[in-house]
Amino acid sequence: MSRLAKDIDTVHLHQRTRADVVSFHLSTLNQLSHWQIGGKINRDIDVAHMRCRLNRPVNQASRLWLLAISPGLQLILMYRINRWLHLKREHNSDREWFWRVMSIFLVPLRWAIKINTKSEIAQDIEIEGGVCFSDQGHIIFGALKTGEGTVIGTRVTIGMSHVNNGRPQIGRNVWIGSDCVVYGAITIGEGATLLPGTVLSKSIPAGVVMQGNPARLVLRNFDNSELRTRQDIDALQYVNAKRAGGD
Repeated sequence: MSRLAKDIDTVHLHQRTRADVVSFHLSTLNQLSHWQIGGKINRDIDVAHMRCRLNRPVNQASRLWLLAISPGLQLILMYRINRWLHLKREHNSDREWFWRVMSIFLVPLRWAIKINTKSEIAQDIEIEGGVCFSDQGHIIFGALKTGEGTVIGTRVTIGMSHVNNGRPQIGRNVWIGSDCVVYGAITIGEGATLLPGTVLSKSIPAGVVMQGNPARLVLRNFDNSELRTRQDIDALQYVNAKRAGGD
C-alpha cells in the first residue's frame, strides 16, 4: 500500500529541516572560527606591542609595523593560520581538497618564517590568544595547551617525554625565561615563573618561581606581571631583589 501524499510531504519536510540544521551548524562554526582566529591574533599583537612599545598608543599603523618587524609575532601568526586551515580541513570534509591546496600555497612563507626565526611550533596544540614568543627565536614549542598572557623566551624547548610521550600544559600568565627546557605530562600553574636555564619535568603550582637543573623552588606568591610586560628587566636581579625584600 502506497504512502499518503501528506506522509510523503512530511518526510521531505523533515529531511529538509535536518539539512538546514546541519548547514546552519557548519555556517555557525565557520563564522565562529573566523572570529576566534581574528580575536586571538589581535591579542597576540597587543601583547607584543605592550612589550616592544611600552606606554605608546596602539593604532593600526603601529600594529602593521610591529607585524612586519617582529619575528616572534610572525611565528605565532603562521601557527594561527596553519591551525585554522587544519581545523577547516577537519570540519569541511567535502572541501578538504580546497584547504589542502591553500596549505600548499603557504609552504614557502612557512619555511621562510621557520628559517628566519629558527623556531617551530607544533600544529596539534592549542595556544590561547595573547601569547608572546621571543624575537630572538631558537624555540621548539610543543606544549599541549598554553594559556593567555604567557611569554616564551629565546632558546626554549618545550616538548614530550621519551618515557610516556606526555607533553606539558601551561597555564595563563606564565613567564618562561631563556634557555629553559620543559618536558613531560606536567602542568605549569597560572602565573608561574621559570628563570633562565631552568629544566622542568614536574608539575608546579600557581605563582611559584623555579630555577636550576633540576628545577628547585626559590619563591612563592610571586607577581611576574613586570617580567611579562617589559623586556628591559633582568629577571634574576628582579627576583633576587624581591627575595631580599621579603616580598
